[in-house]
Amino acid sequence: MIGDKDVAAEVSERLLTVTRLMDESIALVQQRCADDEFKAFRAGTGKAMGYLFVDVLRELWLEHPCLAPEGLDMSPPPKKKGKR
Repeated sequence: MIGDKDVAAEVSERLLTVTRLMDESIALVQQRCADDEFKAFRAGTGKAMGYLFVDVLRELWLEHPCLAPEGLDMSPPPKKKGKR
């Protein structure tokens, strides 16, 4: 995805900041808005956060495992055995 480790590190940091801010925005809406507004906002924001993690950050961290947050195992999953 991004071969340059320094650029990848900066992108990873920025996107983690974005996801933290998105999470905080969910808490803000929960505290200050009606329940139906909160649920709609949480659903949409959750989809966006999921996309960032699965399709962007995960791919970045697979290419540069040293950039993954501490404790997050980025080793490839074991290969499934084929049907016989």
